[in-house]
Amino acid sequence: MKKRAGMPKKWPVEEGRYEVGNPTAPIAVCTEATVSGIQVNMDKVAIIGKCVTENIGIEKIVKNIIANSYIRFLIICGKRSYGHDVGQTILSLSQNGVDKKMRVIGSKGSIPILKHLTREEIERFQKQVMVVDMQGEIDNQIISFKIGQCLKKNPGKFTGKPMKIKKIGETKPIRCIKTRSFAEKYVADPKGSFLITIDKGRKEIVAQHYNSDLELDIQVIGKDARAIIDTIIKMGLIGNFIEANNHAAYLGRELAKAQICLENGLDYIQDEPVNFSGNKEKIAQDEFGW
Repeated sequence: MKKRAGMPKKWPVEEGRYEVGNPTAPIAVCTEATVSGIQVNMDKVAIIGKCVTENIGIEKIVKNIIANSYIRFLIICGKRSYGHDVGQTILSLSQNGVDKKMRVIGSKGSIPILKHLTREEIERFQKQVMVVDMQGEIDNQIISFKIGQCLKKNPGKFTGKPMKIKKIGETKPIRCIKTRSFAEKYVADPKGSFLITIDKGRKEIVAQHYNSDLELDIQVIGKDARAIIDTIIKMGLIGNFIEANNHAAYLGRELAKAQICLENGLDYIQDEPVNFSGNKEKIAQDEFGW
């Protein structure tokens, strides 16, 4: 993409499940838990994509928006991400900011902690963008009408000084652990959460562990789902809690899906069915959306 004043040479700066339209358009659209079906005129929006987590997903939205000074509106629409409350958390972030622990003030989400954003980045987001609340709306005509209204109210490119955006991946070094199988059964992890992806280049499954502060501390890497589970147990990353059985079943399903995708050259997206059609989407794929 040709570099334009007001945005870095490579934009968006964060990868995710989104589609880029007109980079100089003043509107970004977050479809929350709606993956497909919402169709808008891409000449009128800079970017559109889903977001299902109230922490890393929102961090990516903020970084991509403040990296582009042309964006002045963020429309939140689509199915709500219940339990994570992404839309409500974004509205709270815009209105209230964060507390001393970087928790979004007023958020109803489970873990609305934005560890990978600076206060300067959050303040820039608050000043640059007006958040438009259309949570739950999936009607294309209604959403398009709102886009038209925003275009008429466009105040022009934000005039604040350019910001150097630090990508979320640019963090302190983490340990990478190759897997081997052990005899113990898997017990769900109450100490944090796992993001599961596949690396087609290395032909490996990657299970990234985020601790209770949403810091990425360990990656468990391997080709076999069972070996990854066994290694997670051996590393002491798990413990007992009331939803242990449900969490164990969920993690086992996702790792099995990831292995199927890896072995058959398919795209893997956590929390979504395996697409066996072989259709290659143009949008980047990432559990956290933006």
